[in-house]
Amino acid sequence: MPFGALEKTIVLDLSNRLASSFCAKTLGLYGCEVIKVEPPGGDPLRWGPTGDKDNHNNISPLFIHLNAGKKSITLDVDTTQGQKILADLMLVSDVVIENQKPGSLDKIGLSYNQIKESNPSIIFTSVTPYGQTGPYKDFEYDELTLFAMTGAMNREGLPDREPLRYAGEIAQYFAGNAAAAATTAALFKRTLTGQGDWLDISIQECMVGHPHQIGRRAPYIYAGEPDLRSQPRTSASGAREPYAVGTFRCKDGYFSFLPLGPRMWPNIAKMISREDLMVNPKYNDTLKRSENREDLEAIFQSWLDERTREEIFQAVQKAGVPGSPILQPEEVHKNKQFIARDFFQNVDLPNGNNLRMTGDPFRFSNVPQSPITTAPEQGQDTKVILQQLLKLTSPEIDILKTENII
Repeated sequence: MPFGALEKTIVLDLSNRLASSFCAKTLGLYGCEVIKVEPPGGDPLRWGPTGDKDNHNNISPLFIHLNAGKKSITLDVDTTQGQKILADLMLVSDVVIENQKPGSLDKIGLSYNQIKESNPSIIFTSVTPYGQTGPYKDFEYDELTLFAMTGAMNREGLPDREPLRYAGEIAQYFAGNAAAAATTAALFKRTLTGQGDWLDISIQECMVGHPHQIGRRAPYIYAGEPDLRSQPRTSASGAREPYAVGTFRCKDGYFSFLPLGPRMWPNIAKMISREDLMVNPKYNDTLKRSENREDLEAIFQSWLDERTREEIFQAVQKAGVPGSPILQPEEVHKNKQFIARDFFQNVDLPNGNNLRMTGDPFRFSNVPQSPITTAPEQGQDTKVILQQLLKLTSPEIDILKTENII
């Protein structure tokens, strides 16, 4: 689909959870006009740690990240009038992103099957923890429960301790990306058929299908072998060397390594100027290096202790060994690679402060990058959207405001 086709694509963002919000944000990066629909009290993600809704300085950094570049309309969809306005907006929109419990929109006449009768080209993208069907469809969730229910935690952590989940919200961001990709595909299909669609996105299924998890389950999938936690860690294919894998301290911080397979052993030995190890009977094959891992890593650690992250980074690049310094947050913004590509951009906030935000994670060779803007203030675009899309007059909008519908 040509990039320009997305520029006039109207997306109604009804989301208030991370995965669906990130889906809508990603569609905005693709060029869509994303309209965030918020309740009169605002999206719960909007407010920072103090909960003070009247304090402009209290806006949540997560909300800014998830809603940068969107427009905002305030609408009370618990009222009959609010539901009618939302239905009218759906009739002039291309995409609806939502994360309500299955069946919730049916109860107020705003489901895909109800709206498509009047707008057959509409695309609904429903992002829920377990999908629209099945015995778990109404269950609550968070990142921890998703990791537990997908088997992703089973192999993480030390063998004699409890399983662990990854840091961050990987499952929800991955599902949001998958939802955005599926929505873009549905838009492309619509250009060919004229028909919309209803996309049922299960975060659980997205995480189970994550390539990393497929690799983790490979021994069971192909051989019926249990995928047990082990120390040292090796990959499902057994391709990783059992030494020098992970994070190690160095002179000014920490450095992470992932040497892939036996072919990396000569590179590492030469990098630390210990070619003698290559002919040492203790280390001259993979099994022996695994048996003597602690001795080998002690030698490796002594080399690291004498060097800074930058010195090690230069050494691994020269040796062709996958490795990277562990950067502190302030170092990320000063990283030479990001600076060279102008990835971070300064954005003015409504409270007068300035925020350094991430740019688009992709580049088009024939499309200029759009300037990054911050998240909208609550309801800042309500009047303009109602006037432009629904042709409401100023007096009509004033009445809606007086009645607390908007």
